[in-house]
Amino acid sequence: MNKVLMAELEKLDANERLRLAYDLLDSVAQTEVARPITEVQRQELRRRLADYRANPDEAVMTLADIRREAGLS
Repeated sequence: MNKVLMAELEKLDANERLRLAYDLLDSVAQTEVARPITEVQRQELRRRLADYRANPDEAVMTLADIRREAGLS
């Protein structure tokens, strides 16, 4: 990464840097071409789905919840 750009980014406070990081991730997610998932990822998704189905009343935290708690929404 460009050292000048990095130096400027480090001048931002922690909340601004975190907001920027989320914004960058969102921009990548919007432009990234979907890639096939690996078998390991597929197994993990199946495990998580089975866990959710076995414990439907267990509290969950959405990405929106995490962003709200971080003050990013």
